[in-house]
This record gives sequence, structure tokens and C-alpha cells, in this order.
Amino acid sequence: MKKKNDTFLRRLRKDFKMNQKLMIGVGVFVIAFFAVLSIMYVVLGNYSGLGNEQTMKENTYSNSGFYRDNGFRYYEDDEYETLPGIDVSTFQHEVDWDAVADSGVKFVMIRVGYRGLKSGEINIDERFKENIKGAKRAGLKVGVYFFSSAITPDEAIEEARFVVNHIRGKGVTYPVAFDMEITSADDRNAGLTAMEKTEIADAFLKVIKRNGFDPMIYGSKTWLTKDVDMNYLSDYSVWMAHYTKRPTYEYEYQMWQYSSAGSIDGIKGNVDMNMFFIKK
Repeated sequence: MKKKNDTFLRRLRKDFKMNQKLMIGVGVFVIAFFAVLSIMYVVLGNYSGLGNEQTMKENTYSNSGFYRDNGFRYYEDDEYETLPGIDVSTFQHEVDWDAVADSGVKFVMIRVGYRGLKSGEINIDERFKENIKGAKRAGLKVGVYFFSSAITPDEAIEEARFVVNHIRGKGVTYPVAFDMEITSADDRNAGLTAMEKTEIADAFLKVIKRNGFDPMIYGSKTWLTKDVDMNYLSDYSVWMAHYTKRPTYEYEYQMWQYSSAGSIDGIKGNVDMNMFFIKK
């Protein structure tokens, strides 16, 4: 009788362990399944169109607040101060990120990828992975940008999905920027109207925001005033490019790209120079 009881108990314990492993496996699968569904829902959300037109806010920066120090440009007043930074892509080739950090650079905007102006194909920047890994290891704050040639909001959503998939979990704490530039009449997006470009930018940036990143639109002063209608994009941060001693863009912007011919230790050749405005 005792032998039969021992056998029965062993079977119970064996069955319990098997069921326990099965339940754990099922639980892990269910959690992973719904996590993937949640991510895909956010990333693949449909474009709902432009919101209401808003009045753009003027910036409060004073010309007297801009100054140079040790090769960088800065700004400071009672309300704002800035951090010096750069932006890079594969065109900067191999970067010595420790030397960049030692030079005084505090943040970097890294190109994550681009859509071909002729082919329309989406590509990852050849040096994105090594750049983000090296910049983070050197202690720099990291943001990213994507060079778009989307011609519809759906293509912009595809681009934003590409970006999110490549930066999730990579420690990106600075903005994720949308960059569209028409370089020639042969570009696939050359014939877009200002409102079409506005919708495309908005579609991209909405996906970025929905995924928990800080969305930002990049453009020259001319682009921001003529190529898109910023009254519909005023909820997003602005990265304004204007190569001058004192910027004259009158509306709010959070980042200023003030030169494309900077020289920084650790980078061979020219590099874009930026400053990021921070409220005190």
C-alpha cells in the first residue's frame, strides 16, 4: 500500500511540475503576444489628418544673448541657456567619440536612415549602429533624424515605423527629427505642395510622439516659412537651420543649426554645429 501511495505521489508531483511549466510558458507567450500587438498598434496607427490651425508663438531670444566660447556658439539669458552639439551621418565617416566628447560637445543628432530621392527605398544609415553605440559610450546625449522623401502620409508613417523599430531601447533621449529637403527638380517629392508636405511631416511626427519620443521638425528658415505651414505643426519642437551670426527666424525653435562647416576633434572634415535651448 505504501509503495502504491509513493508511486501515486510521484505521478502527482510530476504532473504538477509539467503543468506548472506549461502554464509559465503559456503566460510568457500571452504577455509577449500582447506586448507585440501593443507596439504594432502604436507604430502602425493610421493618419487622421491635420489638426486645427494654431497661432505660432514668437521666440523670446535676444540678440545680446548669443556668444562664442572655445569654438562653440552659446546662448544665455534669464530664462534660457544652451548646450553645444553636432549632427552626423555616414558622411562623417569613422568618428572618435571619446575625442568628440572631450572637445566639449554635449549632444549629437545621428541620422538613423533615409528614403532615396530617386528610388524611394528606405535605407539605414551605414554608420548609424556604430555612431549611436559610440556616442552613448562616450557619455553624449543622443537624438536622431530621418531624411525623408515621402510623397504621401502613408509613406511618412512607414518611415516613422522604420525609425522607431531602430531606436527603441537604444537610449535616445533627445528629439527624433523629420528632415525633408528638395535637392533638385528630379527628386520624387519635388512636386509636392506646401500642404502636402505639411501633412507628410505631421504624419511622421505623430507616430514618433505616439511612441513616447520627442518629435521635432527640421528645416531651414526658408523651408519653415514657405515649404510647410507651421501653423499646423506648432505642437512639435523645431530644429532651425540658419547659417548666420544671429538667427532671424522669429518663431519658437528649440535647436539651432548654425553652421555646416564646423571642425571638431575626432571628426575628419566638416560637421554641422548646433545648440539646444534649455529652460533654466
